[in-house]
Amino acid sequence: MSIENVVNKIIELGIDIGTKDAVKSALQGIKADTALVDDVYIAVKNKLNLKAYAKVPKNERALFLPQCLRNSQKCIAELTDKGYVCKRCGACSIPKILDVAEKLGYDTYIVPGGSMVLNIVKNKRPKAVAGVGCYQEVEEAIAKVSLLNIPSQGVPLSKDGCKDTEVDLERIINVLRI
Repeated sequence: MSIENVVNKIIELGIDIGTKDAVKSALQGIKADTALVDDVYIAVKNKLNLKAYAKVPKNERALFLPQCLRNSQKCIAELTDKGYVCKRCGACSIPKILDVAEKLGYDTYIVPGGSMVLNIVKNKRPKAVAGVGCYQEVEEAIAKVSLLNIPSQGVPLSKDGCKDTEVDLERIINVLRI
């Protein structure tokens, strides 16, 4: 069963998905692979937030990228109180993402961790947020911004770790264009 089918089934049945444990129980209940819990949790939250996110004009949204997307050996970005400032050296995928996001009107941030995301959200008050990160960071961010009634869309890293990570460029660009 594909992740999309699992997500649709969980939503269709009205199963509680408030926590990751609840999603794991839901997966067991519909006899789906529980190893998919992280992907399904984020996909369900994204789907539930999609309409509200889509209604927010792009120039009232913020994009958060993790600093771990930077090339740890070649990056010349400068760390400021608003995160890293990309110098567009071309050593990683960040400039490609920023180019699309900024043309669409997003405020963009390259952050060293989730606490900075929350501080920026509280200070800047975007009406919606998109973010990239490891599963844990995306899950925590979705939960925290939902408490502030801010719709979000999260994209997990396709290669994680704490440095030299990767994200599916097409996937994040599609989220930005919603």
